[in-house]
Amino acid sequence: MDSYRKKSSADARSILESGISTLDALNTSLAALPFKGNDALSQAESAFVATLAEGDVEKANEVVDAAYKVTRDALSMGSNHSRTLERFVNLHVPQMEDGNNFGVTVQLMFSKLLKEEREKCEKSLSETSKYYSSRADAIDKFSHLAKTSKTETKSSSNSNATGGKDGDEKKESTSSSTEEKTSISDGGKINQHRVKALAALDAQMYTDLVGALQTMMDGFVVILDNLEKNWDKLENPRGKGYGGYGSGGSSMVY
Repeated sequence: MDSYRKKSSADARSILESGISTLDALNTSLAALPFKGNDALSQAESAFVATLAEGDVEKANEVVDAAYKVTRDALSMGSNHSRTLERFVNLHVPQMEDGNNFGVTVQLMFSKLLKEEREKCEKSLSETSKYYSSRADAIDKFSHLAKTSKTETKSSSNSNATGGKDGDEKKESTSSSTEEKTSISDGGKINQHRVKALAALDAQMYTDLVGALQTMMDGFVVILDNLEKNWDKLENPRGKGYGGYGSGGSSMVY
């Protein structure tokens, strides 16, 4: 297990050393998103209504798409980093002994923080994954869009005749037909309430994504701060000379 323990330390150290550059990159991505301030939601909603009113309601919302990619990549990274650090801590929990457990307490508190932040990331990933399905349902309710239905009919017949002039005879015939219908309701006019409903959905998702990204960054910077301040206790909870990890790996302390 010692090789896995050393590898977990190296992985954790890598996360710590690259942490500031990771946060800087996330801050740059966050700053590039267009709507800010206390009225960011209404800004986004108004802008989306104006775009949708142009008529192409099936066009992707590029602003939300950009936020979706940045945020979900960050959430996935945050979840993976938390798991890596959880493994690092768990592999450095010493064998149970009486006394000298302050370092172990530090480990347990840090593990609790990691678990909480990881679960936040995973919950946000699950919730935001429903966006495109909800958007497709909202678009499908626009009655001004042409809806096409196609019906295809196939038929076949077989007949056999015996004792004829030319001997036995077998006949087979097949026919098919296709009918296509296109319907448009509301005279092709866009329902403005549907426009506002779709814009509201997009604006809400934009706000949720930005909030999830900010929450992830806040949690990550706290994780890095705790990791940096408590590295020695996390890696060597009973001091560097301690060797009581056991031949079978760490023994969990609760």
